[in-house]
Amino acid sequence: MDALPKGTISEVFGAVSCGKTLFLQTLLADASACGECCAVVDSQGAFDPLSASRAGVDLRRLLWIRGNHHIDSTFKAVDLILHAGGFGVVVLDLCEVPVRDLNRIPLSYWYRFRLAVDHTPTRLIVAGDQPLVKSCARVQIEVKRERLLWRGPVFEGIDFELAHRKARLQMTG
Repeated sequence: MDALPKGTISEVFGAVSCGKTLFLQTLLADASACGECCAVVDSQGAFDPLSASRAGVDLRRLLWIRGNHHIDSTFKAVDLILHAGGFGVVVLDLCEVPVRDLNRIPLSYWYRFRLAVDHTPTRLIVAGDQPLVKSCARVQIEVKRERLLWRGPVFEGIDFELAHRKARLQMTG
């Protein structure tokens, strides 16, 4: 999780079924195991607490908010969480959101979110099918599926590769 610095926005993106969910569950499991409170703001209602628990996420340390396909409500929820503070990891899940809804997201939200997490212990992770955060993301990681894992007829998981697309260095001076 050190690759995703505190006090910043990081972006995790990739095609459907590439392994993003597994990667995000691993991040949430690591954070909750360290005693951090986490939040998932789920725009499309895709979060599965059972699979998250099986991946090691401590559900007692997780706030799950469903956006019910309302992008405006999803962004308001993230805004409230970031300004309330107290979370180590906040995941904004925008996977499979229709492009018309993504195009309506004002750029000002990303700047507001960046200011809200700056100099805090919070990592805001925006998950999507494509990069969205633009210059407000410190880190962009593309998840690429390598292969599906099967044990006989039973699906067992996904091997994936992480490709850093952007790592903006913070300059001090």
